Amino acid sequence: MAEITLNSQALKHNLNIISSHIGANIELGAVLKDNAYGHGLEQIALLARDYGIKSVFVKNYAEALRISQYFPLITAFYGMPEGKFPKNIAFVINDKAHIAALPRGTKVELKVNAGMNRNGIESSEIYTFIELILQNGLELVGVFCHNGYGDDVDSAFEQGQKRFAEIKQEVRGLSQKYGFKLPRFHSLSSSGAVRAAANKGGISDDLVRIGIAMYGYLDVNFQNPVSANLQKVAALYADRVATRIAQKGARIGYSGCTSLERESVISTYDIGYGDGFFRVNERHKVYTKEGYQILPRSSMDCFSCLCDKHRICVFDNATPIAKAFDTISYEVLTRLSPAIKRTII
Repeated sequence: MAEITLNSQALKHNLNIISSHIGANIELGAVLKDNAYGHGLEQIALLARDYGIKSVFVKNYAEALRISQYFPLITAFYGMPEGKFPKNIAFVINDKAHIAALPRGTKVELKVNAGMNRNGIESSEIYTFIELILQNGLELVGVFCHNGYGDDVDSAFEQGQKRFAEIKQEVRGLSQKYGFKLPRFHSLSSSGAVRAAANKGGISDDLVRIGIAMYGYLDVNFQNPVSANLQKVAALYADRVATRIAQKGARIGYSGCTSLERESVISTYDIGYGDGFFRVNERHKVYTKEGYQILPRSSMDCFSCLCDKHRICVFDNATPIAKAFDTISYEVLTRLSPAIKRTII
């Protein structure tokens, strides 16, 4: 049976490196959205809790419910609750309708647009939104943005940080005026946190949201002491389904686009595009960790290789797969089916 192994020591190692780089006074928030970037929500939640993580971020209310017993605060980026829900779940406000939809006493985080122009309210609306949050009896626990320029070496990243500094200053003033507890501030994901920590002045936020770097990946366009030292957490394994000796000239799989140059031992393995792994066709050169080529075309439930091993490691590093399909490691990982067994090692 196909399996994803999760290296608990690698995850701990990555969090230690990141924490050392950004400074002990900055809280690490773990991003567990989209099934923990494909690694397995419950499994990574357990590892993050055992490490000492207190705040996590998930995609939606459904994900928050699945791990509600593990953390003091879980922030759901999207969606509203239905019925009763644990008090440690916070919901992100992007729209006035979200405020009206939540019962009094609900924890909320207000997202503000600081230049990415994706989600979040405009900075000119902060006063109005905070006033509505207070009037509706909601508990404002965070104000944040997403600086989407952390990977790139240009001025957009610094401009985003400058805008967020202005946002923080306005919220501090409103806190003093209305007497509500100052919320936590956060604007940085993995790449932004690593970059800002190396800049003069360091990080001025209360928390950083660590996502892809926690899992061992940080592909950025600037020199830093973190990227090269990260360890990959997940490895994907496939088990043999069938083995045969095929003659020279034999054609393999759909449309027979692979034709054997010599008599060969060929086996199929139980991973396919139905499991979220990319569909390998004749335009791709994709190899397993051991160097076996995945023969085109792969099927919904299996692929073929010129080997007869009982189990093969499809990858323990998503980057070569991502390059073969002109995408990023995030997509390779998050596509993996939740139905694949995940085992912590």
